[in-house]
Amino acid sequence: MLTSLMALVVLASPLPAQASPASGAGGDLEWSACPGTGTSELQCADLPVALSPESDRKITLKVARLPATGKRKGAVLVNFGGPQGHQIATMRSRPAIFDKIRASMDVVTWDPRGYPGLSGPVLRCDWGLLRTPAFPADQAGFDRLAAANRARGDRCRDTDPELFDHMDSASDARDADAVRRALGEDRMNFIGLSYGGTIAQSYARLFPRTVRTIYIDGTRNHSVRDWGRELDVQARENERLIERFFDWAPPGMRKRWRALIATADREPIPAPSVNARFDGTQIQALGFLKLRPGPARWDELVAAVTAAEGGDASGFALSDREPYPGLPGGGVKECLDFPRPAGQAELARTVRRLRAVAPDTGAAFPLAWHLPVTCAGWPAPVANPPAPMPRGLPPILGAGTWLDFESTRRVAGQIPGSRTIEFDGPGHNLFAAMANPCVIDHVSRYVTTRRLPARGTVCP
Repeated sequence: MLTSLMALVVLASPLPAQASPASGAGGDLEWSACPGTGTSELQCADLPVALSPESDRKITLKVARLPATGKRKGAVLVNFGGPQGHQIATMRSRPAIFDKIRASMDVVTWDPRGYPGLSGPVLRCDWGLLRTPAFPADQAGFDRLAAANRARGDRCRDTDPELFDHMDSASDARDADAVRRALGEDRMNFIGLSYGGTIAQSYARLFPRTVRTIYIDGTRNHSVRDWGRELDVQARENERLIERFFDWAPPGMRKRWRALIATADREPIPAPSVNARFDGTQIQALGFLKLRPGPARWDELVAAVTAAEGGDASGFALSDREPYPGLPGGGVKECLDFPRPAGQAELARTVRRLRAVAPDTGAAFPLAWHLPVTCAGWPAPVANPPAPMPRGLPPILGAGTWLDFESTRRVAGQIPGSRTIEFDGPGHNLFAAMANPCVIDHVSRYVTTRRLPARGTVCP
């Protein structure tokens, strides 16, 4: 499996000219206790940064640090993912994972622009769960979907059009570089977890000469030339996860699963306890969510399949209040970071291709379903599309689980000498959410000394 996927690693592009760092940095930050921290060691400061490279307007970021506990030799910048705000609150909730790094470094994060949190200004948007619409059957359906998306986006954009148009991960990377300069660091260490890995990739492309170390954890590969090919690879990886389930499940489960999807595609199956009806794509997406916790919870998926075969698909519901598949955040950042289809014909071709390469999971994953159908018609163009990592970067470190090891490895594999730690199990975000001690040890050593683990390292 690893050998075949190595052939899909995208060749690195030449090192680009250094991007102009965000203005507003320079001089010492004025640190004080963060709002509402009580006895926490966390300290906060305000940092004005340029809203965009072309604008004279400044916005203020709230930056926070856990100070070094020993002799300070540098700093590491952390983004926990989301991609929503509340980075400072997240760091406040789990300081112990940084104990080894803090022996010689400040650990720094910031609440990102536009999201509810401590930084300002904040866009007035619907940051709750956004239900994923069905794939449109024709161009007229696509046009209706695009019009609804544009109206939803316009309501958010009306808050602050200039800020809305600069909510992409490249803008976050420019903010990160402003933080680096304000800290007085010539080179930056960056820990990017989950969607934070997309920001880390953007930082590496914009500011390759300021990178000292980058650690990415459970991230999607935003560093490609051919996005369609990347979707194909991700679909095959999803298929391998459900293969694990079929090997674990009672005999005949694959045949039962495919029959259930076909039945739901012909006519959605009622879920009476949550007042919903699920088609085949929705069942694929909701079933995949039940796979993610691992074998300890897979009996729930067997029970949901069995009940749905009897006409009640309630066991697939996401929750009582929000039964259908969806994602939080309204796509404000994602719609600026990822490609979107030009029309229904293009989208339909992609869906057919993904269903052919992954017959059991199909196109029912966020980058192939949720983002294309919720970003079509978006009132701002894609500002930060995927692009290969540049040559000349120092070796980086990555880590991932069953769900995301391969995509993380495809990013790291573009940079000679890089390493990726594999966790042979379920879950997501090994460093922070799972707090895996083995991963924390390797990351702490790499960030502080630049020493990488051996090739092929596996953490239990």
